[in-house]
Amino acid sequence: MILSLLTNPVLLPALIGAGVSLLMGLVILLVFRFFRVETNPLQKLIEDVLPGVNCGGCGYSGCAAYAAALADGSEPLTTLCTAGGQDTATDVAAVMGQEAGTVIPTVANVFCQGTTKNTHKRYDYTGPEHCAAATGLFSGPNSCTFGCLGFGDCVAVCEFNAIYIEDGIAHINHENCTACGKCVDACPKHIIHMIPKHELATNVTCSNHWPPKIVRKACTVGCIACGRCVRVCPVDAIVIEDNLAVIDQVSCIHCGKCIEVCPTKAIREGLLGGPAKAGA
Repeated sequence: MILSLLTNPVLLPALIGAGVSLLMGLVILLVFRFFRVETNPLQKLIEDVLPGVNCGGCGYSGCAAYAAALADGSEPLTTLCTAGGQDTATDVAAVMGQEAGTVIPTVANVFCQGTTKNTHKRYDYTGPEHCAAATGLFSGPNSCTFGCLGFGDCVAVCEFNAIYIEDGIAHINHENCTACGKCVDACPKHIIHMIPKHELATNVTCSNHWPPKIVRKACTVGCIACGRCVRVCPVDAIVIEDNLAVIDQVSCIHCGKCIEVCPTKAIREGLLGGPAKAGA
């Protein structure tokens, strides 16, 4: 009977397959038993209080990597989670038995107001619809060579629906932004910066460094370095650097006087954006 089973064209392959599967299962169990990497119990505790969005805003590849660095002592800062903010930093510090540090929430900001209403085209661009590609052709088709091109390279890398294109430029939905910084790296114009959220009260939302005469031809809301904001600031928080007004957010008291006197409306209150539009 055994001989007949071994010569059966159907049962023999099945028996061989079962034997191989059993052998491989034993090999896997042995590998897991003798080569597994022991996980620091503290790492699991830290992971449990991290938000788990794996945005990379902390500078690590994800929450697990950040937790591992904290657990083994290679990372001393418990305040790096941009997505979780102060609450997460406090929870992590509690797990590690430390004092909670202070977290200043950050968010991405687009330093450009050069919408299709405020700028014009210098030429018809027919190349790949990517900001990086368009920038390589005479800095792009927009009249402002420093401004947003609106092809959405930043949108493509954002995993949190925090960026959308409207009126030809990028806008940030600061409610969704985790401050991961991927949009900053993706922008070939370097006009997206991570800033503390309290800085959103008053911003020079322009990145053009050309002389005033050229700026006026390029964008109706560009900074022309007139210096009016500098003169009215009661705390000397504004200076002109390379034809562009710059506000020191540490000194700024957000009185709004600079906004009132800016002739081109290059200084504004709040983030250039808001909640994402439906379907954005």
